[in-house]
Amino acid sequence: MELTYKIKRPVAIKIFLHECNVPAKLIKVLKGQQLIKVNNEFRSYQDTVKKGDTLRVTIPDEEIDTTIVHQDIPLDIVYEDDYLMVINKPYDMAVMVTKSHMENTLSNALCYYFDQHEIHSKIHLVNRLDKDTCGLLVVAKNRFIKFLLSDHIKAKIERQYYAIVDGILTTKSGTIDLPIGKPDENSMVREVMENGADAVTEYRVIKEFIRFSLLKINLETGRTHQIRVHMSHFNYPIVGDPLYNPQYKPEEKMLLCSYRVAFNHPITGLPLNFELDIPDNFKSFMKKYGA
Repeated sequence: MELTYKIKRPVAIKIFLHECNVPAKLIKVLKGQQLIKVNNEFRSYQDTVKKGDTLRVTIPDEEIDTTIVHQDIPLDIVYEDDYLMVINKPYDMAVMVTKSHMENTLSNALCYYFDQHEIHSKIHLVNRLDKDTCGLLVVAKNRFIKFLLSDHIKAKIERQYYAIVDGILTTKSGTIDLPIGKPDENSMVREVMENGADAVTEYRVIKEFIRFSLLKINLETGRTHQIRVHMSHFNYPIVGDPLYNPQYKPEEKMLLCSYRVAFNHPITGLPLNFELDIPDNFKSFMKKYGA
């Protein structure tokens, strides 16, 4: 993979790359020379660049994971460049390959897509969605790009969801700050528990109808089942949730959608914002109940 930067001020290459969190040992070496170019001419780590220069640094490619079955499954690609993708994941598609989901996952589809488009990378998911949650998901095309979008360097990714819950909330907006853990290692179910991991969910009611509420939710943390656990903890489970809603009906889809992700591009620094309209099944459900 080649990292391309536009230089905005005079600076030593090693200082600039340090500021961009690119360690010297990551830069690919060919015939004893680090693959660093300024305006398409090779330079050393000790050289300097000036405003307006184009700096290119080559880092090692990765091998596509051959242990995952490659499947030609259509992808709804919202955005793609040399470094990352934003995918609109459908409902009822698992993200990772597991013992219970060896095929027909997003990872199976991405492995095929990477192979066909000569993208030399394993699958690096920046955020994850449950199988029954639809919406936007960010995929990095190299482990280093994932690192640049991680909490390790305080990267900020805004994540907003639509959810329809059972019940009319007494408090129309607020923040739920309760730790979440797994009481039984042999179960998928999580719950609010004192010794769990920190979990913070912000919510706001935007519509009420019959006995349901449409919420906009912002995640400050990204724990497994976080929204589902926090809402069900206060007896406002998400409609169609097979794990946490006692009134779940098998024919229902879970009404939880990752509708917005926003972050600064890890290489260009430019702000990126992606947003979906409220899903059709949400609209149908609300229409059915007179919203």
